[in-house]
Amino acid sequence: MSNVQPDIIKIKSGELSGANLSGMDLRGYSFRGANLRGANLSNSNIAEVDFWGANLQKTILDGANARLASMQGANLSDARGSDVNFWGVNFKVAILERIVLHDSILAQADMPGVKCNKGNFSGSNMFGIDLRLSSLKEVNFGKTDLSGSRLDSANFSKANLRDAEVLNASARDTNFSNTDLQRANFEDSNLLKANLTGADFTSANLKDVSLREAIINNTIMPDGTIINEPLKEWLTH
Repeated sequence: MSNVQPDIIKIKSGELSGANLSGMDLRGYSFRGANLRGANLSNSNIAEVDFWGANLQKTILDGANARLASMQGANLSDARGSDVNFWGVNFKVAILERIVLHDSILAQADMPGVKCNKGNFSGSNMFGIDLRLSSLKEVNFGKTDLSGSRLDSANFSKANLRDAEVLNASARDTNFSNTDLQRANFEDSNLLKANLTGADFTSANLKDVSLREAIINNTIMPDGTIINEPLKEWLTH
């Protein structure tokens, strides 16, 4: 962590577009509604900091510690980072379009209703995350841990969940249409009424998964069988 002190006058003004805050300890400051577009927050300590409604577009977040921060209503579109700690962060109704947070920690994060289309969370720990009602179209969740997550009514259309861990997750009424689910582990998950149109489950683990009332249309099952309704024909063969 850097010994450089933040510019308190600038922080109070809320105008920090393009600011270099890398390595700084910013705990205790408020960035509520601030403009941090393009700011460098790499390796900074922003744990429990309030970014409610802030503009964080195109920020650099590599190695930042944002544990338990509040990002509610913030705009993080096109933000980028790896090895970021977002454990337990409140992202309610935030905008995260095209965000890149690979190999990061988002376990227990609160993200219902977020807009995160075309983002990238590959290799991240998202255990227990709440993504209900979120728009996640074309997002890369490859090799991501989504175990114990709440995914109900989220839209994963055309997303990539290859090799993802989705054990004991709730994905009721979730849209997985045309989603790549190859080798994903869905054991003990609930996919009640999920839309699986065009989904690819090749070599996926569906042990003890609830698929009741799921929409099946041109769906590739773990053994490579392409099926349409009724699903019970595949389950009993």
